Amino acid sequence: MKLLKYLVIRLTTRQAITAVEIYERIYYPRISSTPEIIVNKSVGSIATKPTSNKKQEFVESLQYLKNKPIKTKKDRDSISMLEGVISNM
Repeated sequence: MKLLKYLVIRLTTRQAITAVEIYERIYYPRISSTPEIIVNKSVGSIATKPTSNKKQEFVESLQYLKNKPIKTKKDRDSISMLEGVISNM
């Protein structure tokens, strides 16, 4: 019976090695003894003050970007976008 199962697997695969690997995975599964990694999710939480509304959030973001010592092209684009959004509110 085992030989018949192996032959069916062998006929459906191209290489004999893959057929053996499939047969072993199906009928003789390996029990891996890998240790479990436990991550403490409460470490490193950042306390932020609640903002009153969206406009205040935009203003704070704009102030942060304007106060950066080195501004990238993306920062300059974000500054102009935020200024436009705040002026339309």
